[in-house]
Amino acid sequence: MLFLRKKFHKKLQILIAIALVLSWTLTMFWIAKAFKQRLTYEDALIKVSPTHSSPSDFRIIDKSKINVGQTLRGENRLNEYGRNGIKDATQPRRFSDIIKEFNISLYKDTSADRFHINVNKTHNISVNREVIDTRPAECASVKYNILLLPRASIVIPVYNEPWSTLERLINSVLKHSPRSLIHEIMIIDDQSDLEHLGAPLDKYVEQFDFMHLYRSKERLGTMKSRMFGTKKAEAEVIVFLDSHTEVNSGWLEPILYEISVNKTAIVQPSIDVIDAQTFEYRKYFDNNRRGHFRWNMGYHFVPLHPKQQAEVIANPTKAFDTPAIVGCAFAVNRKYFTDIGGLDTDMRTWGGEDVELSIRVWLCGGSMKISPCSHVAHIFKAGHPFKMDYSDLVYNNRRTAELWLGNYKKYFYYFSAGFAKPPDPSDKFDIMDPVKEKFKCKDFGWFLRNVFPELEVPPAGSEYFGNLRNSVSGQCFGLANSAVLLSHPLITTAECYFYYQVKNFALLENGRLMVEGKCVKVEKGFLVVAPCSTRIGKWSLKDKKLMYAEGSQCAMQVPKEVKNEKLQVIGLVSCNKTDNTSEWEIATKIFKGS
Repeated sequence: MLFLRKKFHKKLQILIAIALVLSWTLTMFWIAKAFKQRLTYEDALIKVSPTHSSPSDFRIIDKSKINVGQTLRGENRLNEYGRNGIKDATQPRRFSDIIKEFNISLYKDTSADRFHINVNKTHNISVNREVIDTRPAECASVKYNILLLPRASIVIPVYNEPWSTLERLINSVLKHSPRSLIHEIMIIDDQSDLEHLGAPLDKYVEQFDFMHLYRSKERLGTMKSRMFGTKKAEAEVIVFLDSHTEVNSGWLEPILYEISVNKTAIVQPSIDVIDAQTFEYRKYFDNNRRGHFRWNMGYHFVPLHPKQQAEVIANPTKAFDTPAIVGCAFAVNRKYFTDIGGLDTDMRTWGGEDVELSIRVWLCGGSMKISPCSHVAHIFKAGHPFKMDYSDLVYNNRRTAELWLGNYKKYFYYFSAGFAKPPDPSDKFDIMDPVKEKFKCKDFGWFLRNVFPELEVPPAGSEYFGNLRNSVSGQCFGLANSAVLLSHPLITTAECYFYYQVKNFALLENGRLMVEGKCVKVEKGFLVVAPCSTRIGKWSLKDKKLMYAEGSQCAMQVPKEVKNEKLQVIGLVSCNKTDNTSEWEIATKIFKGS
């Protein structure tokens, strides 16, 4: 009995010890988890003075004294993949070398008509070239604790991409990305028929245990290819890159950081440009541009609004809001992207998906941002290497209007020059209904008031709307900052690319010429802006002549000195005495159908 009692006590002591160890382990686990959650927001972003130490010896030490840093600007990270990630533990073999093993000529198919780039030129430029660091200088003082950043699945859809532009992209990703932040690189081949994208690409990808190649069984197009990658991706964040992009120094950490602190933000890097003919890498975004779209849903880059520009100057490393992003490169939390509906896979082939996604995210509680410290360059081609009709793009844009513009969708048709026809009763636009219900999405009027007031609604009864451009000088109607005549602002001219100085004017069916809710009035032979009244004269546009008072006088660009300042203003002269300097073109004749 004594022996059994001692044996029982010994077992009990062991069980108690095991219980204590498990209890201590669980306690440490929950403490570490809570501490990491707190660090994610407090310490993932670390700012240091650029003069703190030299780039070559700078390291970041977090609160637990663990070395988690990388060197500063200009670091080369390609060697990180030599020991960790390569299946045979050696440096990866060049894609071009593998292609040659299959007896495929690298210059077999270089038709500019097919690829819409100078293929011979890109093939003659190093696929592992160094490019200028285009980030703002202040970005060198921002460092990120990469242990606390989410990992990324990088999704690259490919369709008949020349080998050198694709290899240059992959090399730039390997060179400029910390290995620990890349969970996987996913290449989605959308039924390419170029030889080098067949077996040679298979063999190239096989070298990397974190790189995967998926081949679609049918032609998918841009939206479906990306959504295919989304379904296969495993990391917390998805980064989409076009196959003809090139990433720059420190590109990945800033966009991952932004998503780590705001999971409902979709983040676009600042976009640089690779010339399609010379393949020169050029800085384009300089903390001064964002994405806009017009009523026809066409995307374009424009300067920041002056108020927002001041905010960006004050904090040049902080991501800033944009009404829309461009689809060539962006990052998003994978779960949020799925919850918000991903990309509209009912769209055709290419185009319009970035504007639709931007509107949807803003209306449904998220935000679209541009990161100034992340730079990715894109080749803007003059055409598409795949078969696509312009009607497909119009169809996609019409879907956006029907899905999200509500009572404002009539303006989409007004500004589509008759190309877009209202849908048939059988057309369905309910793909986003679950998203609208789940996120309690707002109406498009909210978007115009709070996100994109620059997208002006033309006054009721407008016949023409947009910039008034002089056919000879190329300058456009604008408003003087301080020049007035009888207390009314003078209408001057300015370079048409002065986005916020040049204004949209509306010529109404009743003959009124309006800008920003006011009317154009004639004072002492010059055009000014004043409150509308019954005494405002009528205008007409005929054969590019902007005529006043039943065609007896015409608007003409003339010099005028105001307060010792020489201006180009708009005056009236007899229509019989005008020349082609009095010819004006207005951006859009509003199409109202039959």
